[in-house]
Amino acid sequence: MMGVDVNKLGISIGGKSIVRDVNVHIGDGERVGLIGSSGSGKSMISKAMLGLLPINAQTEGSVILGDTQVVGADETVLAGLRGRYVGAVFQNPASSLNPVLTVGKQIELPLKLHYDLDKADRQARVSAMLEKVGLDATVAKKYPSELSGGQQQRVGIATALITSPRLIIADEPTTALDSITQRQIVDLLVSLVDKAGASMLFITHDFSVLARATTRCYVLDGGRIVESGNTADLLEHPQGEQTKKLVAAARELTLQRKQNRDD
Repeated sequence: MMGVDVNKLGISIGGKSIVRDVNVHIGDGERVGLIGSSGSGKSMISKAMLGLLPINAQTEGSVILGDTQVVGADETVLAGLRGRYVGAVFQNPASSLNPVLTVGKQIELPLKLHYDLDKADRQARVSAMLEKVGLDATVAKKYPSELSGGQQQRVGIATALITSPRLIIADEPTTALDSITQRQIVDLLVSLVDKAGASMLFITHDFSVLARATTRCYVLDGGRIVESGNTADLLEHPQGEQTKKLVAAARELTLQRKQNRDD
């Protein structure tokens, strides 16, 4: 199991403060959300957790994943953590997947990097993972460009989960998808994470998506946490101004989707 403790995290780039005094806790096996509008600092926090901040970023505070302090950690330590213990699903699968690798090679790569398995074992695990994410085994021989956006994101999820990581960081994983595919991908991700007993940080700007993916969440505005609590409670009874804006935007978007379906 792997819990997460972010304490007084601050991130600045070129003297400009991006994230300030952020505290986030994710318990073992817990699905937690981080929600905020564009530019609020959400992705910077996820990059800090993965040890992938820009080289010119200045960081203060701490990010502890399990027993590992990520802030200031050596790249060797971070490389061992990423992929094996922490999996990431990114916003745009078309750009996050390697266009010159087949789907099978893509999903297999973390196994080759982190485990001493023979080829037959790796391929068997890839086939099993493709089935888990709802893709036919024949997809393994295809390239990402031959797949739909939803299929590409399923490959992204398979790649993130193939090593059975203890923590999944999903950074806006449904933004590039249509509303029906969004729901399918969120439900798939939640199901797989729960079955694996893993923890998840789900990052988004859409409260309606967050409500399907998490039980508890933090609201981010201008690089600061401005509200936190049970996701359903915040959606139903938002207190802060930023939370109210995000909830209103989600309800308007849901209404638009309903009208489009009715039309």
